[in-house]
Order: sequence, then structure tokens, then C-alpha cells
Amino acid sequence: MNKDNENLEALSARLISVEEAAELIKIKKGTLQNWLSQGSKFKRVKIGGRTFIDRLEVEDLLQVALSGK
Repeated sequence: MNKDNENLEALSARLISVEEAAELIKIKKGTLQNWLSQGSKFKRVKIGGRTFIDRLEVEDLLQVALSGK
């Protein structure tokens, strides 16, 4: 397997749906969708009409929020 395929597999394993991200952040799905439409710092990936977010970015946001920084 080449390096690009390995990177793609690693990213796809980290992708979570908007619903899952909203649950992790403990906000409503609509609120997260608003953030995304307003240009939040989450990078989005659309696959088959569904939107996914990198779980690591969501976890980073939570860590910053919990640390109070």
C-alpha cells in the first residue's frame, strides 16, 4: 500500500458524522451545522451527501474548552 492510501485510511478512520460530533461537544446538531455554515475551524469532508468531521479536531476543541484556555 502506498503512502497516500495509508494517509487516506488513517483519515477515514477518524471521520465522524455531524451528529456524532455534536454529541461529543454536547450541543445540538443544528448548532454545529450553523457553526459549519458560518465557517467554523472544523474541516469538513462530504461523502455521498453526508458531512463528516475529523474526530481529532473535535477532541482538540474539547481539550481547549476544558482547560479554560
